[in-house]
Amino acid sequence: MDLDLEDRTIDRSDTTTIKLAIGEPDMTMIPYDLILKATQEICSDKIGKQQGTYWAYAPDEGSSDLRHHIVNFLHHTCAISTLSYENIFITNGVSAILDQLCTMFLRAGDTVLVECPSYLYALSIFRDHHLHIISYETDDDGLIIDSKFVTDVIERAKPKMIYLVPTFQNPAGFTMSHHRREQLVQLSLKYHFLIVADEVYHFLDYTKKELNGNGYHHEKPIEHPKSFASYHAAGTVIALQSFSKLLTPSLRLGYACASHEHVNAMARYGLIHSGGGANPFTSGIVDRILVQGSLKQFIDEKLCVEYGKRMNFMYHELMKTFGEKYIRCRQPSGGYFLWVKFHDTTVDCDQLLVIAEKHGVSFKPGRLFAHDEEAKAHLANCLRLCIAIANCDQLREGCARLKQAFEEYKNIVLS
Repeated sequence: MDLDLEDRTIDRSDTTTIKLAIGEPDMTMIPYDLILKATQEICSDKIGKQQGTYWAYAPDEGSSDLRHHIVNFLHHTCAISTLSYENIFITNGVSAILDQLCTMFLRAGDTVLVECPSYLYALSIFRDHHLHIISYETDDDGLIIDSKFVTDVIERAKPKMIYLVPTFQNPAGFTMSHHRREQLVQLSLKYHFLIVADEVYHFLDYTKKELNGNGYHHEKPIEHPKSFASYHAAGTVIALQSFSKLLTPSLRLGYACASHEHVNAMARYGLIHSGGGANPFTSGIVDRILVQGSLKQFIDEKLCVEYGKRMNFMYHELMKTFGEKYIRCRQPSGGYFLWVKFHDTTVDCDQLLVIAEKHGVSFKPGRLFAHDEEAKAHLANCLRLCIAIANCDQLREGCARLKQAFEEYKNIVLS
């Protein structure tokens, strides 16, 4: 397997394999009714037709209505009172804006710092721009910011950009502490690097919800730091959000929160200026859902309840099936993913995947989330599982199949 060019093709006709490798919602979690209602309203909006609101090119910064309503949404959900619509730039999703930011602010050979492990497809974007990728260690509180980080990484390597997934991280599930966020922003001001925070899981916070009256039990109190969007005024922070994880991936719509200067720079980017602002028709659909308050309700009453149930179920199923004898697994309080690490460092999850697929279950092996051979070797005994793509019955069966595959792997490879 060429890990740098991992095949993302999904055989959707295969209904027998439990695809825990796929980081997307299953079809029961998409709010078809909300999307249909909003689409019908747009299509019957006479004023919108006369003014071309949804049918013509959008302003370069994106739909003005949507930008204003995103600010209101963030005021109520994240308590960010300092944002204005001038701090919002509408995007065609996180991948598109991340590629744009690399073109705007970096040049081939520039250094970008990522977490270890890091989001695998961001690594692909950085490679396409011929950037020098370095990584640094993480723990339960996210990117470790210590004296070695400052001297060996910030001062010596001089990264132009730090990319991170700070909340319910993909793939490892940790959340960066408030203290470390503050530290990183202060370092960015002192050393003049850009922080790009990929916050697509920020609203998928399951600890605020109870399942059948029973809360979750964690080893230590859960800290819920503020969004990196809160640091927009620093001028060194760009926080990225997407509606893919909240409504449906096919919308290809998101937004960036940044300083007014950064928003203006993004809007002047040639591709944006030529093609017009991001997707005005889809923007209109999402705007209607936001205005009606339906998005927050859907997040609170559907996504967080069901995903929280799945996360809790899968964590305990894994620990019951494998046990602490074989694995270590963090229990995230939100997001999509569980990160499993085998205690036996000789376990090779690439080889395990080949056997697992024969048993009808898939996952993402740890090496995919590393940028160089040393980091890949360090993550070889790790794997990522997605809870969003399957219901609890499927998760139980997937866990059983994974254990069967591991038993076969032990007999073949480890014996």
